[in-house]
Amino acid sequence: MRNRRGSLGIITNNRHGVFQAEVLQGISEEARQAGYEIAVDSLAEDDRTPARAIALDPAAVAGLLVIANAASDDYLRRVHASGIPISLVSHQVPGTPVPAVLSNNSQGIGELVKHLVIRCKRHELVYIGGVAGQTDAVQRETAFQRELMRYNLHVPPERLLDGQFDPEIAASAVKKLVRSGAPFDAVLAADYLMAVSAIEELRASGIRVPQDVSVVGFGDAPKAEQAGLTTVAADITELGRRAARQLIGQIEGLEIGGVTVLSVELRVRASCGCHSGFHPQP
Repeated sequence: MRNRRGSLGIITNNRHGVFQAEVLQGISEEARQAGYEIAVDSLAEDDRTPARAIALDPAAVAGLLVIANAASDDYLRRVHASGIPISLVSHQVPGTPVPAVLSNNSQGIGELVKHLVIRCKRHELVYIGGVAGQTDAVQRETAFQRELMRYNLHVPPERLLDGQFDPEIAASAVKKLVRSGAPFDAVLAADYLMAVSAIEELRASGIRVPQDVSVVGFGDAPKAEQAGLTTVAADITELGRRAARQLIGQIEGLEIGGVTVLSVELRVRASCGCHSGFHPQP
């Protein structure tokens, strides 16, 4: 067994969240292999409580990993300028060489929109977005708008829903949309948990999924599979592994910078109605 070599500091929001927990699993695997402990500063265990200030001292750890906008760009720039090794997951700091690892958000949204429009013949799309300003949320919504131009589709403001990566908020937004009477035939959610909640809310409102409305979402997990949700699968644990490798490489003296983008894979299931020979009527 290797000698312990200090700790990798990790700053995140809600370490028990599905995304964060999977990233932490990947980081922990790499840290353990390389002989490091991990020190986690989880700023907001309850998503409805404002995040507290960062308590972790970057100077007290061998290097720092930050997950999904848990720290401000100014904070990250200061840490980088101090010479402390740093690596990011699902976040980028403009104008710096701080290494980051992201899922291929553009590819994933492109695959989902293409599947809905070309294979499922859906054209009245609803988009449920994530947290304003968060890198994944921004990139996914930007990709969605680009795909609308590709297929010459228009989505009015009432069909662009604010889900904040929160299933309850997403469900409430879908419920409000249904009550408004606005026509739609497909829902694309920026993460799979919001998509699953959308399915539940639509069915509770008497709307058939997938016969009346197709539903798809970004990301995959057992819960998505159990719900029969069509997704693009992003390996979240691998995001953590890659970020940890980048950080450990810097600690050991390597010059590492730039963005690593991991591909995603379309997984077609029952929620879109475009599997096993079933096709929704236009």
